[in-house]
Amino acid sequence: MIRNSKKRFKFQDLSFKIRGGFTLVEIIVIIAIVGFLSATVITGGNKGTDQRKIILETRRLAQDIRKVQNMALSAVSQNCAGLGDIVIFPGIIFSTASSDRYLLVADCDDNKIYDSGLDVLLSTTVLLSSQITSVNPASPLEIFFVPPNSATFINTNDSSSATITLCGIKDPTVCKYIYVNSKGSISVE
Repeated sequence: MIRNSKKRFKFQDLSFKIRGGFTLVEIIVIIAIVGFLSATVITGGNKGTDQRKIILETRRLAQDIRKVQNMALSAVSQNCAGLGDIVIFPGIIFSTASSDRYLLVADCDDNKIYDSGLDVLLSTTVLLSSQITSVNPASPLEIFFVPPNSATFINTNDSSSATITLCGIKDPTVCKYIYVNSKGSISVE
């Protein structure tokens, strides 16, 4: 015969007190910790965003130099101030006096210097997050590529190299460098 017996267990009072909530001091400490962590993340995130913007502008500038170089390789023609369609010598101009922009130009008279009356301005690119802080050789820096083999002329010289320095507007300690040599090699650091 099976007997159904119920056993009852008694829990002894272990004298745990259940509190109704947090004290004011505990709440203030938690708010202070959360506020400090939020401020740290937000300010650190903005610096990273600024660095990314400068990197993107540096890459865009290097792409524009390569674009001008490719125009020379493909012997692009342009209507030049009354001369008709002729093969141009594309170039790019940097100036520390206009540190927020650079120019893509077409040299129509093969002197490897931008003459605003005769030569053609192809486009102006405005920098939003960085500025041109220095160029070497001295400002203005003019880089031209001569077709058909895209020979590189830096300030009318075919045996030098150039350095363009871009630094952040908000944080001028964040800088990127673009190097162009007489062989047409373009590198970014």
